[in-house]
Amino acid sequence: MPLDQLVTENGVVGQKLLRRNTNEDFEYDVIVIGSGMGGGVVASALADEEKKFLELEAGSLLFPTHVGNLPRRLLIGKFQKHIWSLWDDFRVINHTNAPGSEYSGGQGFNLGGRSILWGSSIPPLAKWELASWPIDIARYLLDNGANGGYNLANGVFNSTEPELGTFHTSAVASLQGRLGADWSIVPAPVAIEYAGPTEWSIPAGIFSTADLLLEDVLAIGDRDNPEGRQPLTVNLNHALWSVNLDGNKATGVKCFDLMKKKERNYLAKVVVISAGCLESAKIALTSGIVNEHIGRGITDHPIWYRHFVIPPEKLTQFDIPSSNAPRKEPASTKLLIRHKVAGLRNHGFDIILELGAQLNQGRFVDRDFLEDDIDVRGGYMLCELVFQFYSDLIDGEDGNTVTLGSNDPDAHGAPVRVKMRRAAVDPGLLAQARAVATDMFALFDAEPVLGDKDWPELQEAGVGGVAHEVGTLRMPIRAADGTTKKGVVDTDLKFEGFENLYACDNSVFPCSPAGNPSLTLVALARRLASKIAEELNRNEH
Repeated sequence: MPLDQLVTENGVVGQKLLRRNTNEDFEYDVIVIGSGMGGGVVASALADEEKKFLELEAGSLLFPTHVGNLPRRLLIGKFQKHIWSLWDDFRVINHTNAPGSEYSGGQGFNLGGRSILWGSSIPPLAKWELASWPIDIARYLLDNGANGGYNLANGVFNSTEPELGTFHTSAVASLQGRLGADWSIVPAPVAIEYAGPTEWSIPAGIFSTADLLLEDVLAIGDRDNPEGRQPLTVNLNHALWSVNLDGNKATGVKCFDLMKKKERNYLAKVVVISAGCLESAKIALTSGIVNEHIGRGITDHPIWYRHFVIPPEKLTQFDIPSSNAPRKEPASTKLLIRHKVAGLRNHGFDIILELGAQLNQGRFVDRDFLEDDIDVRGGYMLCELVFQFYSDLIDGEDGNTVTLGSNDPDAHGAPVRVKMRRAAVDPGLLAQARAVATDMFALFDAEPVLGDKDWPELQEAGVGGVAHEVGTLRMPIRAADGTTKKGVVDTDLKFEGFENLYACDNSVFPCSPAGNPSLTLVALARRLASKIAEELNRNEH
């Protein structure tokens, strides 16, 4: 069961490793609110730029790394998404739903935010998915050069491909033959370092910003160079109330120290709000920032999926040993499938196909458990087929919204109120997805997971279940007629009308793309860090 309130704790690991500084007279170069995928990457990049930095996180130290780098929770013989299954235990429900709202998500209040409990999928967005984005942002993301957005983001993740075995190549060849040459079938890009950076070194495993920030905290630079790398300061258990403003300039932040039970105000030359789609909108509203688009249009992309099994007799065609072989070898692969000329009305979706879905990521596991799993399932392979669709932000008079849960200006901790309905899928696109699914099920002689009903219909996922909601602090939206609709932040992610206040999380997306948002968010975070560093350097000279 999820948590209904933020957990405050101060264990010895957090005390020893993280530098807490409550000096309210010290002025930082930058304060970042939130330590997840956006804020954590901005903080780390600016630490590399030798800036005085404060990272504020409402939560505590939950895990110092991604849960996939820790011992697994295995559900032997059952379908599972093991690398982030603990999300349901540790997510915090810090919102209320308005009547008719379908939102079922949660928030990650802890060092690293949701990045310690995510599925590690990092597909780049296709050109057609970026049609509503500002032109300079789209060009930056798609630039194939060394400083192109997706190349920089992949460098942050240290992602490498696994060694691809016979099962993978055989499955891809069979799929390609069934679907045809119009489809691209590649290993699904994931933020996992399978190979060590040097011979005999230990791979880093699945990426999280908890790993990233802890390494920045622990890194020791040149002690004889006071102008060199600055130690990154991380204050856990600090719940943000608002940004302190002086006209069109942010001067710092007001927050509540949950350990000492007192209000604190910290000073900064630049403030970056990166607290997640719900919490960032809340902070903008409690800070008194006036913009009609704040909190409006929150959208999660539609997801249709199906779990299924491949019978053992079919697996022999892919060179998988039968269950009575002397040594049972688990096999798996994860594939990203896209139509080569996809568009909003023509196969406009990403397909994720996981064969051996419960085994395809994560750390070392006792082989006895793997063999037990194969035995319990009688050699049947557990699989998942997922279709992810694009959606414009659901805006307008009766659109989706995030609003403050209380009209009392002193009710800082009140949960936000969410009104969010699911995005619709064009019936023609859904028919195309069903046709592809039918082809795949026939190829694998697929059968339903024991107890599942309505086979072989695709099932619709809930709203917010995978934490891909976007849009509450949107950047400008490029309309189909070439005009631009103003947003909450500009193309540099700076709040409209402000000199030094920025946002960097999924809230800035101007649409809900088909692909998972993490690679794009990290690319935006790297771009923002560079721009903030340039601005600070100009002001210093």
